[in-house]
Amino acid sequence: MLALAFYPGPFGHLAWVALIRPIMIIRRLTGTAALTAAYFFGFFFTLFGIYWVAMVTIPGMIAAVVIVAAYYAVILAMFSRLYRWRTGWGMAALPFMWVGMEYFRTLSEFAFPWSDLGYTQSYSLNILQIVSVTSVHGLSWLIVLVNVLLTILVTKTADPARRVTAFLGAAGVVIALFLYGWIAIPVHPVPGQYPVALLQGGVPLDIKWTPGNEMHSFRTYDSLAQSVKHHDPRLYVWPETSVPCYLSHDETCHVLVRRIVRDAPAYHLVGALGAEVTPQKTRRFNSVYQFAPSGLLIQRYDKVKLVPFSEHVPYQDHLGFLRQDYLRQYLTFLDRTDVQWWSDFYPGDSVKIFHTDDAAYGVLICFESTFPEFSRQLVRTGSEFLVGITNDTWFGTSVGIHMHSRIFVTRMVENRSWGVRVANTGLSYVVDEYGRQREALDVCAAQAIVAKVGRLDSYSVFTQYGDLAGRLSFLITLSIAGILVTLWLAHKIRSRFAGPRSS
Repeated sequence: MLALAFYPGPFGHLAWVALIRPIMIIRRLTGTAALTAAYFFGFFFTLFGIYWVAMVTIPGMIAAVVIVAAYYAVILAMFSRLYRWRTGWGMAALPFMWVGMEYFRTLSEFAFPWSDLGYTQSYSLNILQIVSVTSVHGLSWLIVLVNVLLTILVTKTADPARRVTAFLGAAGVVIALFLYGWIAIPVHPVPGQYPVALLQGGVPLDIKWTPGNEMHSFRTYDSLAQSVKHHDPRLYVWPETSVPCYLSHDETCHVLVRRIVRDAPAYHLVGALGAEVTPQKTRRFNSVYQFAPSGLLIQRYDKVKLVPFSEHVPYQDHLGFLRQDYLRQYLTFLDRTDVQWWSDFYPGDSVKIFHTDDAAYGVLICFESTFPEFSRQLVRTGSEFLVGITNDTWFGTSVGIHMHSRIFVTRMVENRSWGVRVANTGLSYVVDEYGRQREALDVCAAQAIVAKVGRLDSYSVFTQYGDLAGRLSFLITLSIAGILVTLWLAHKIRSRFAGPRSS
């Protein structure tokens, strides 16, 4: 049920009740049984949620499921222990621990904050508006709280007064969220002002990356740019890795892009690969380049947030035993089955704001849209709107492309920023600061469109103060972990030094 809540359509409502049964099961278990049940829950929830990653890399998908499931196992096992120690504290602490875990998943190179509960409400725009105040983690906190309250409601041994109070509290939370969104969203949408061209190439992967087929991509994007040139866009946005070469070093590709830019004179944001070559090693990057109307390359940004065990091995210079060249020495049978391994990109070192003659914007390359504080940093640094580029072609028309899209929408609502999203095969669109799509392209089609984007008016509460819900929950979770460890150590010490009782 919880995995289904992330799927397109009305399924998001399931999130408000999907944790009731797991809470009831975990709270009556102890020790290893609680940890095993919690891991079982986390494993299959993650598997049902990101199974489509196997379309890119089966080893990467397995690694992600095994690792991410451990987060849920630890948190729910902590809940079980706290519940048995202080029942009320356990129930009250669960929302904080869950969100603390979600926030923790945004940290380090192992970060994988894909399935935060708040994203389940991204199709319910009235409810989603609260993230502009609390962040997606604040909405996750409220979802877990409602599940806790409804668990009390269905607990037969609970006092009737408590059950009534729990029901009224749960209903009050949902109603308050809906009313807040109803008030916050303007009835009459304000049109955008800055014309941006969205170029959705629709280039199949087997054509795009086959040696000798590079000209297919260049002809496609040249044709798309020419098709909307008469609308006078000020910025053309190409998808992630739309140019199938290392634009940092391949002079032939550089000349071809420059020619396309000059034929459709405006600023062009082009996704491509990048590299830094030194005598010691070659570092490869997932990059984006901005060209001026003259065809001059003026800015480059290397993707900072990479997908663990898909785009790179976390801390690959320090954990060499996880690199694919090392594993292949011992798992040779995988090569015989033509398994797609993870890539070996390196993360960039900083965010960057792109500037045109009359606009400033930040870029989110694919997975980067899953980090609330990362998008906030771009807005705080000077972005007037945000641009997301991705290549979700790997995932076909699976639920993965929809989940990714709604995460981007959530980032725009959090920061009250307009967004431009361009994918190789979709979903490509312009979205306003309330999560409403203004213009969109057909999925899996080679199309282009010019849409007008609005500029940032003011900071939202989230943009101004940051992810307070996530940080506070993380600190509380660390405190609870410290308390539980202290209790465990005290029990061990008492057991060791307690002498035999006299008869």
